[in-house]
Amino acid sequence: MENAPVVYGYRNDVLPLKLAIPLAAPRAVALLLPGAAYTQDRPLMVAARDVLVGQGAECLLSERYYGMDRSLSALTGDDRESCLSTDSGALGRASFERAAGRPVWLVGKSIGTTCLAHALKQVPDLAQSPVAWLTPLWKDDFVYKAIAALGERSLVLVGTADPQWDAAIAEKLSKKKVQVIAVEGADHSMVVAGNTAATDGAISTLRSRLQALVNPPVGP
Repeated sequence: MENAPVVYGYRNDVLPLKLAIPLAAPRAVALLLPGAAYTQDRPLMVAARDVLVGQGAECLLSERYYGMDRSLSALTGDDRESCLSTDSGALGRASFERAAGRPVWLVGKSIGTTCLAHALKQVPDLAQSPVAWLTPLWKDDFVYKAIAALGERSLVLVGTADPQWDAAIAEKLSKKKVQVIAVEGADHSMVVAGNTAATDGAISTLRSRLQALVNPPVGP
């Protein structure tokens, strides 16, 4: 099995990455950035990975968990910002370079959406990529502006029981042609308490909308 690329981040740390590859020759590269403690084996990340591998992408799966590594979770202020920025820029560049002209697809969950905003800022070539923002930290203006800048290439999945939920933000982004999926009653893990069917439905919606995102219709 092919190994993931070696990527150096904050403090020259080797960033923990796994590689998921499709059966056929890859037609794209995808970068999936998880939550602080929402790991790559949790439902939203698994669903995104499965869709993108199924669509022909070799997926770089970051396992840099900022809420689970004590040395990282202890960072504050400028040190924390430097860590996120350095790691994200390195991963974004590695994804673009690995693609070598092929499309790059991006997915982030929670703090992973902050990381996506950093990657997009530092690697301008990624600005044409479709991006899925899962339970984004969009109350942070830096993240909000990154989502808005991509217009219809941004897909947002958020729950109305998520502390990040803000109907006004959702409306403003929708007016900028951002695809906003609001799941009634879903929390920050996209779980609808006491309603397994609704939780499963949110995952199914993510699968179908993500597949459409990376396969936009071709105009005449």
